[in-house]
Amino acid sequence: MLIVSDLDGTLIGRNSHLSSTTRESFQKARRAGAICAIATGRSLRGAEEVLDSAFPLDYLIFSSGAGVLDWKSKTLLHKTALDSGQVRGLHDYLSSQGLDYTIQLETPDSHLFLHSPLKSGNLSFADRINHHKSYALPLNEAQLPLRASEFIVVDSNQHSSQVFEKIHSALSRDFNVVRATSPFDGASVWIEIFHLETSKALASDFLRRLHQKEIHETYALGNDYNDLQLLSWAGNSLVVGDAVPLLIEKYHAVKNHSQDAFVDALEIWMKKRKK
Repeated sequence: MLIVSDLDGTLIGRNSHLSSTTRESFQKARRAGAICAIATGRSLRGAEEVLDSAFPLDYLIFSSGAGVLDWKSKTLLHKTALDSGQVRGLHDYLSSQGLDYTIQLETPDSHLFLHSPLKSGNLSFADRINHHKSYALPLNEAQLPLRASEFIVVDSNQHSSQVFEKIHSALSRDFNVVRATSPFDGASVWIEIFHLETSKALASDFLRRLHQKEIHETYALGNDYNDLQLLSWAGNSLVVGDAVPLLIEKYHAVKNHSQDAFVDALEIWMKKRKK
């Protein structure tokens, strides 16, 4: 049994921490023989802000699959990255479209980033840079990084869905283009662009193959657009009760994330496993 859960909006809210009840449920799952992983869009540094080293976890999938960490030994088991040609090509394309974006450095340093020039009007982009100002540097076109974990486009206008569709149409043949909701305001659209082999689903499948599990032995819990690939991959998927409407339409919903949704999900999975 391989369990993979999203973190923000699934296990915790914007201003909350992991509850003791959720922690106990992870312990319960592991005692029952489950392999437990958390798959998050956060960098390793960001995940460690809310997950202490003793948290009952086997693996951390961070930066949406750009890195896989053995939680106990803190060994980096797997990583993917955009190469220099891809970095240059994405920079040129996004700049030509007049978009606001960041370039996150290669894992495990993906908390560090370069950002395009700040323009008035995109408050969500400014908020992100200000929130992480100790990790941010202005982008120098002449000194782009040789490798990167991802690009993040931050769009806060009313046509964000159309912007995502345009970027997805232009780039999805060569990159994994994922829509996400801003963790800062819960409304702005983030468009994340990864190497084709980077995703929560592919990182989870790396763990599945590592432990020689079948797809029907995999379980996933999520809440947002960027969990769709993970949920589509797993043999048994659930979403929290306050997930985005698209996921509510496709998957069975458990309690809201603020009501210890993982506890509810684990109970359902355990009952299903016994049948």
